[in-house]
Amino acid sequence: MSGFTLEEHIARPPKDVFDVLADPTRATVFLDNIKESRRLTDGPISVGTAFRETRVVNGREATADLVVSVYEPDTHIGISTEAEGIRVTYDYRLVPDGEGTRLTWTCQLETGRLRRLMLPVVSAILRKEDGDHLQKLKAYLEAR
Repeated sequence: MSGFTLEEHIARPPKDVFDVLADPTRATVFLDNIKESRRLTDGPISVGTAFRETRVVNGREATADLVVSVYEPDTHIGISTEAEGIRVTYDYRLVPDGEGTRLTWTCQLETGRLRRLMLPVVSAILRKEDGDHLQKLKAYLEAR
């Protein structure tokens, strides 16, 4: 397994932060590399809810299906996707911190033996592409 962890303090309650993270369609508002995100399943958001996201990566559009893999209201949300034999899970943990939220984001990558050597490279690419995502989320939420 490979990946990285980042943290951010957001001056908003955990429920506000969770509500945005648990609905990837809202990412188009504060992440400029996300061009479209739409829900593929009906009903309330929960484990198994699927989304299709289109983003720009290195000047090219890429589409991925995202699935909610963990759903613990106001405390923990997991979003997973798989492409070319590599499973990526974005795991967000929210803890009340003063009058705000301490948000810990872990990106985990998993694959079979054949692609294992690629994981550090893929991890570096994801960190470069999404590394400022918590700061953008913070700016969006704190401006509201």
